[in-house]
Amino acid sequence: MTFDIRDFKTQAIIGMIISIVVLILPFQTMIPIELSLLEVVAFIAYGWSTWLLANNRPLGWWVGLIGVVGYMYIFFTVQLYAETGIQTFYLITSLQAIYIWLRGGEGQTEKPVSSVPRNIMLITIPLFIVSVIVLQQVLIAINGAAPFWDSLSTIMSLIAHLYLMQRYTESWYIWIAVDIIYIPLYASRGLYLTSILYVGLLLMSINGLINFRRIIAEQLTAETATA
Repeated sequence: MTFDIRDFKTQAIIGMIISIVVLILPFQTMIPIELSLLEVVAFIAYGWSTWLLANNRPLGWWVGLIGVVGYMYIFFTVQLYAETGIQTFYLITSLQAIYIWLRGGEGQTEKPVSSVPRNIMLITIPLFIVSVIVLQQVLIAINGAAPFWDSLSTIMSLIAHLYLMQRYTESWYIWIAVDIIYIPLYASRGLYLTSILYVGLLLMSINGLINFRRIIAEQLTAETATA
């Protein structure tokens, strides 16, 4: 039996192992552990996850679970409540995303990289504007830090995540914009390591965009050749 990292069963086994680690992390409050150490763990997991996804590897969703749980705790601690909420969303949807990537194509085959359909794009724009306004008011009401930038980056991240779940190339354009916002936002809250992380994520997002555009071109070439 050969070991193929892209095989669904292999992904599931690795995912189960990582998930055990994820389940243990919330109990870190029972053990003396510095926030900076937790940030390092989340830092590494997020960086590795983004690199894998930028290179079109489904394993990135599993690895990302560790970073998600870590940052849920970190963001709550520094009163970035919208960011805490979106990490919760990431936790729930990451398992769905790996199934979509590996079984979301025709006949439950691997879902190909594609572009956002026009009708979805037209729905996204007004929902984005309304969501930012509403979330900003909620954050102001609960005395959240940097309510406008927190709400803007949160909604943009949400859309980018949903697009990436469907393997849409446009997700990387949004991630690039989000990373540019996050770098100074996290630095302003004293999360300097996380701010540095997002410099790296910005570069990885650019790489992801390049890779996804290349993959789409290769898919079109293959379709033309078989037509």
